[in-house]
Amino acid sequence: MAEQSADASGFVGAGAALQSIRDENSWIQQQISGGGLSMEPQAADHAAKVYRREAKVADELAVSAGRLQQVPGLGAYTSGQQLAAKFGNKAQNGSSGAADLLGQFAEELRRKANLFEQAKKNYQATDEQVADDLRRGAQ
Repeated sequence: MAEQSADASGFVGAGAALQSIRDENSWIQQQISGGGLSMEPQAADHAAKVYRREAKVADELAVSAGRLQQVPGLGAYTSGQQLAAKFGNKAQNGSSGAADLLGQFAEELRRKANLFEQAKKNYQATDEQVADDLRRGAQ
């Protein structure tokens, strides 16, 4: 029974970490929307590329974890079927299985990539506004 609790706390911990990432992304979105965050274009492009690459890796891991939902070879006995069901629930149960959490993590990584691109656009818009203001002042 102690092993089950350790596994559950691992998934609970992963869910909590995922919520922290969501919260951080929401905070970044608020900063961008309020004009308080912009990023130099090359840095934003690089960061977005890294987050998209890592999202792809998380997607691949989610597919692999989803495959664990069906564990053949545990036999037709009730205990074997129960064990197979436990593996299935840990792999994918709609919200907090390993595949589910990895998929949600990948989504948040893509969201962060999009946020960096928004911050880049803010930078470019501010840069263009400053350039326009300087041109008007020089005339």
